[in-house]
Amino acid sequence: MTFLEIAVRTRQEVGGSGTGPSTVTNQTGELGRIVSWAATADEDVQRVCNNWLFMNGSFTVNTVASDGSYTATDCSITDLREWLIGTFKIYLSSSGVSGETELFYIDYETWYQLYNTGAQTDGVPIHFTIAPDQSIKLGPKPNDIYVLSGEYQKSVTTMTDNDDTPVYPPEFHMAAVYRAMMKYGRYTAASEIYQDGEKEYKRMIREMARSQLPKIKLGGPLA
Repeated sequence: MTFLEIAVRTRQEVGGSGTGPSTVTNQTGELGRIVSWAATADEDVQRVCNNWLFMNGSFTVNTVASDGSYTATDCSITDLREWLIGTFKIYLSSSGVSGETELFYIDYETWYQLYNTGAQTDGVPIHFTIAPDQSIKLGPKPNDIYVLSGEYQKSVTTMTDNDDTPVYPPEFHMAAVYRAMMKYGRYTAASEIYQDGEKEYKRMIREMARSQLPKIKLGGPLA
């Protein structure tokens, strides 16, 4: 469903007067509120869990010799919410991906003491940290061109154009409609609409959780 289709479906579900909206831009009155509720409802769905699989992104960046700091922009990322620190890997570009190894996370204070004080020698990066400004800091600084890769959690996006679509799978797009119904019901004191929306919204979020959250890994047998 597109943003416009979600807004139209919301008006239909709440029994709004007239037709439309025909567009999500420049709407006023009830249609303006419905468009706004549809947009914020979509944002609400994205925020339900902080580890939705559909909010994951990946990056790859070539390091520069003697440069141990890389920003989200350096990694061609424009929607960073947080780095997934258990996913970082690295390999020497000239040797190929067969030599890829895991990078080990250390806290910023430890990294600072190890790699940002006194004279330092460039080498093969084995550690990384996330600085207060959200940049990636490698330790030691790379002595060659390496390929750094990993995953991150995306920030919440806001639909603004008619053809924008939610970032979650299409089978769950009605979640935004049901959430928007709750907003309409609260605003208009229409308890039946609010309750219907809440019931269906919770059902759909449960369905989303089954397929869009990481699977729980069971530990091995105790010794």
